[in-house]
Amino acid sequence: YIFELVDKFAGYGFNKSHSAAYALITYQTAYLKAHYPAEFFAALLTADKDKIDKVVRTVDEARGWGVSVLPPDVNASALDFTVVYAHPQGRGPKRGPGKLRDPYGPQIRFGLGAIRGVGEAALESVFEAREAGGPFRDLFDFAQRVDAKRLNKGVLEALVQCGAFDSTLDPIGISRARAFAAIDRALERSRAASRDREAGQEPLFGLFDAAKPEASTDQTLGEYPPAEEWDRVETLRREKAALGWFVSGHPLDRYGVQKLARLAQPTADLKKAEQWSAVTVAGMVEGYTERIFRQSGQKAAFFDIEDLTGKVKAKLKGDLIESFAHVLTSGEAVLVSGKVSFPITDEPSDELEPTILVNQVAPLSSAVLGSTRQVTVRLKHERTSEAQ
Repeated sequence: YIFELVDKFAGYGFNKSHSAAYALITYQTAYLKAHYPAEFFAALLTADKDKIDKVVRTVDEARGWGVSVLPPDVNASALDFTVVYAHPQGRGPKRGPGKLRDPYGPQIRFGLGAIRGVGEAALESVFEAREAGGPFRDLFDFAQRVDAKRLNKGVLEALVQCGAFDSTLDPIGISRARAFAAIDRALERSRAASRDREAGQEPLFGLFDAAKPEASTDQTLGEYPPAEEWDRVETLRREKAALGWFVSGHPLDRYGVQKLARLAQPTADLKKAEQWSAVTVAGMVEGYTERIFRQSGQKAAFFDIEDLTGKVKAKLKGDLIESFAHVLTSGEAVLVSGKVSFPITDEPSDELEPTILVNQVAPLSSAVLGSTRQVTVRLKHERTSEAQ
């Protein structure tokens, strides 16, 4: 009997002094979260910036506290997640969970160090150039001022796709697609500027640049070649490829929270589900792969379903692949039904990751259409006429 008690305690246990230290840390973090939620969530995001699942959950919780996460910006972001104050007096009114976001309250600015494919060496050069010459005017000004040896095509592609240049491009009407198409040209400018600096010609050209009037809007627009515009889905897809998650929106936003709540349950709630219970989730499909098991010769498909609260693993048996593979690989949002499966282990239940054993898949748009009973249309009278 005693040995069984020792064996159980050895799974996870600690002495009273350890418990006291945990209690103190719990009190401190609870105090910070209650009184300084923006700072608390910014620190949490920085600590977990390489763990996308935790980042998604933290961002969702921060929004529930009225703290929004602003997209990355080459002129405003630091290396890590930072708090920015929009309130004239610094801190805005005190807020708590469930309250609406105060437009003057503190917000969190996405850190450039959390962007995929952008190393710290490149960012050091970015911060040095920004400190020395002030904010960047646009993509070409950025390329010319940042050290070409630490700037490559992958860095510029990631920065453009995640929206880090939007604050410089939106005022002149340049889209991310056109900026992306101009990257090769910007890199040529970067290399040319670097050669001039190495040749000691920077002071001479600096004098001419100082005396030269700033380029007109038409001249600036001419630097960016025409390109086919990205739609909302493509913009978000590229944004996620650079950041690991959607920061400026989500493909599910257009369906509405209330509609999704009627059709499916959040993936974040599945950890509390019972083994083998029936569930339905809605989201985007990630990492779809098919695998044939050598011993049995059977086929199965594995993928993740991501919604606004996180993501969950899913498995599809071989006899259903032919029926649903085209829906799962379409790139569109889906509605997935199945049973929850947890691994059999001695670990604490709240640490177990669920998997959905899928038995039904449908396009989310079709599911929404099928569940819609009426549509309300609102028109502003000043935008209509009797003829219309």
